[in-house]
Amino acid sequence: MIESIPHFPLGNFPTPVERLSNLERALGFKSLWIKRDDLSGPLGGGNKVRKLEYMFAAASQVNFKKRLFTIGPTGSNHVRATTVYGKTSGFNVECLLFKQHPTEYSETNYRVICEHAAQVHEVKHMHTMFIRYGYEQMKTVLGIGEERYFITAGGSSPLGSVGYVKAVLELKAQIEEGLLPEPRFIFVPVGTCGTIAGLIVGVRLAGLRTQIVGVRVADWIVANSSSISRMVRRILRLIGAVDANEINPRRIELWHDDFGKGYAIPTEAGMRAVAMMAEHEGIRLENTYTGKTLAGLVHYIKAQECEGEHILFWNTYGTI
Repeated sequence: MIESIPHFPLGNFPTPVERLSNLERALGFKSLWIKRDDLSGPLGGGNKVRKLEYMFAAASQVNFKKRLFTIGPTGSNHVRATTVYGKTSGFNVECLLFKQHPTEYSETNYRVICEHAAQVHEVKHMHTMFIRYGYEQMKTVLGIGEERYFITAGGSSPLGSVGYVKAVLELKAQIEEGLLPEPRFIFVPVGTCGTIAGLIVGVRLAGLRTQIVGVRVADWIVANSSSISRMVRRILRLIGAVDANEINPRRIELWHDDFGKGYAIPTEAGMRAVAMMAEHEGIRLENTYTGKTLAGLVHYIKAQECEGEHILFWNTYGTI
């Protein structure tokens, strides 16, 4: 069923897997690996490229005027990727942003968004953004204004998450080729829940014994086990799986302790993790998503006393 879902080629796949030998020794781990989705696309990497391949395909089928509408914070990886890849793919991208805590990383994303978007709207708060998003959808349903294809925050829809179901099948092929051992754990940031939900479904379909561990990087009201389980069920129904109602939120592993004071507000542990990855492996992370995720990985593994297991860090950084 997955192979029959249309997609719009954007990325460079498969993305590499590498052993983090230097960081592994520094942390006292036995087997630490990275999935380089920061290298996922020619116009910038990150986890959004896999999702956009499916949503752009759907937009091309139903939206003859080729106008996209999406939302996110001012430093959003998703909005950046949508505007950059959308513009080069022939779409006009309209976006609605709420202001986030400013960092060098988020300000760079914001400049790129403004450069590539056809139209940018801004509000002060996240809840205002969602109210406005609903209003814009209603206008389109009523036929007011130009026809638009709506892409949810983070690209986190069942259709977009299919990209990460396929990503696990890609990973399984790399395991079978001997490029890495089957991980005991995969660590991934959890914001709008689409990436982790796709990985959970992918692990199930691939028959891997891997535990997906999500590190929460967004407010609990958005990033929680119930939201993840609902997304998992919707993905399973989309792809025609028979066990779509068998997901128990209590079995979803979600690490909360490295969220800090709020979305996009750096933590000391996250900043140390960013520095360690740069120092030992020469790989860039950032403080909103991937730095907190690596910090969460370290804290979780040490708390569980699993330093001897095979561990995979899935790098979702949206490099520019």
